[in-house]
Amino acid sequence: MRLLLTICFLNYCSVLLATDTLLLQSPNRKLVATVFLNDGKLMYAVKAAGQILLTPAQLGITFDNRTIGINSKQLRIVRRYTVQETRSSRINNNRALNHCNGYLITVQQNDFTDTLEFRLFDQGCGFRYLPETHGARIVKKELTSFTLPANSSVWYFERNSDWKLKSYAGWWMRTHVSQLPTVSSQGPIQGKPLVVELPSKKYMVLSEAALNEYSGMRLKAVGNNTVQVNFTEDTAGFPISSNGRTPWRVILYAANLQELVNNTVIENLNPRPDKKLFADQRYIKPGKAVWSWISRNEHYLEPAEERKFIDAASALHFEYTLIDDGWEHKWKNKWQELQALCHYAKEKQVGVWVWKHSKELLDVQQRDRFLDSIRRAGAVGLKTDFMNSEARSFIDFEIGLLKAAAERKMMVVFHGCQAPTGESVTYPNEMSREGIRGMELNIMNEPIPAWHNAALPFTRFLCGHGDYTPGFFTNRGKTTNTHQLALLYLFNSPFQCLAESPVTLLQDPAYAPVLPLLRTLPVTWDETRVLPGSSIGTLAAFARRKGKDWYIAVINGTDSAVTYALRPSFLRGNKPFTSKVLSDAAGDGGFVTTDGRMQASDLKRFKLQPAGGLVIHLKANN
Repeated sequence: MRLLLTICFLNYCSVLLATDTLLLQSPNRKLVATVFLNDGKLMYAVKAAGQILLTPAQLGITFDNRTIGINSKQLRIVRRYTVQETRSSRINNNRALNHCNGYLITVQQNDFTDTLEFRLFDQGCGFRYLPETHGARIVKKELTSFTLPANSSVWYFERNSDWKLKSYAGWWMRTHVSQLPTVSSQGPIQGKPLVVELPSKKYMVLSEAALNEYSGMRLKAVGNNTVQVNFTEDTAGFPISSNGRTPWRVILYAANLQELVNNTVIENLNPRPDKKLFADQRYIKPGKAVWSWISRNEHYLEPAEERKFIDAASALHFEYTLIDDGWEHKWKNKWQELQALCHYAKEKQVGVWVWKHSKELLDVQQRDRFLDSIRRAGAVGLKTDFMNSEARSFIDFEIGLLKAAAERKMMVVFHGCQAPTGESVTYPNEMSREGIRGMELNIMNEPIPAWHNAALPFTRFLCGHGDYTPGFFTNRGKTTNTHQLALLYLFNSPFQCLAESPVTLLQDPAYAPVLPLLRTLPVTWDETRVLPGSSIGTLAAFARRKGKDWYIAVINGTDSAVTYALRPSFLRGNKPFTSKVLSDAAGDGGFVTTDGRMQASDLKRFKLQPAGGLVIHLKANN
């Protein structure tokens, strides 16, 4: 079947080469996009290393005065360019190679000359529209479509309510591509990303990058294994961007899970930070935060209680505390109380973040007054919540808030929002965002199952950081303590907010084994390896390096005990590393700690309890 599809694809393209057809290639020439005209329709297709990723599908945009992508002619490449650079990163590695071939393509329609830009990487491609917008005011719809191979399966997130596409907080599940139009009770529209397991056991991801002055891309299943770009505003449309450019539509490609997790195409399609706005980035400090909201008791938000959390943050070597919903109403003299807490926290070398509902920040003047007030009080960051939409107006709100916060040297976390598209590359003061089904659901009678956690590193986290708030030991659902601990190492977030009460961790001797790990927990990484045995939704096993030390985290997404075989071949040199292993005791879920030594040539076997976990710290011996 695969050979037949490839022959059909090549035969189709060979016929089109006699007409208006352009062939675009990645640096290693293994990823190829074909852009062509078919009876005036603008079309494209993509393949990688002989594997069909997307069969021919339509391109185009409808404005209020015309539609690009129909009645087209004179398709031409007007410019070719190459990008090759190394960027800093804070997702899975400390560096990201940005190497691609770029193409500017013009297409003629009557008196209009529109431009498409493609960038082809060895690990995927992105394209965007740069249309002539004379006379156009509103984007009404996109014709942009993605037609998937017929024998593919697709990972998508599901939530049986209209919150699905408001908050992106759904379970990650798998279906056959043919079932996408009907699989969801909420209709045929899915959020990003869609993660596709190809017939050859390779992977493709559909998403977007550099979302700015545009509505967020959703994907509507329209039959024939095809999904089409869809917007919150539907046919009402939204204003065109000031420069006419769209975000990038992104197709990632990976031959295995290691390549999938370490794909940097979304990062690389985002522009670097504005040199003036981010001339001084010393205030942008990744770190760990304590948080009183999710474990709140009858003393929640009382200043004395918040001081206990600050004390605990200091004792755990955490950098931040988060004052969440209700502080403005509970404190009679809110600014004096906030200033006093910030002063107290600063003496403990702890920074204070505060929460604010987005509806009270939509007005620009009100937003700026609030930012000025919390900055004067001594806060270092703002968490805002309940956007519940990726309509153009809320995308503008998010970018505007990031800019306003940067002007005041403040950091931002978004909650109740869509998944990221690489915003933190351009606005590095964005430290995390939700757009994920995380641990707060455990207090809402919807506990997170192990299989969802085992899917997240290979689905939602492909888009970027996530404010999942991991590590909820006392309300862990049907997972184990070590499973919860491992999430802190598996899930990327430069603002890593711990769900568990730090006071409980310090006072209960049951948690004594994890305290040394929490005190040294990194929140950014120098290198990430996906370990053998990993499988989406079944088992996630990572080895991450920070400096000379390695951290191994494994979670079992199944209800059965499994044996995990570890070969630490990623270790450099012949010298053994000092190892500290945390695993689950059978039955009660308590921690078992084992000290030893480990080197690259070893083969170690560990029993993982049902829905259990494993964490290993490998410390280099200098």
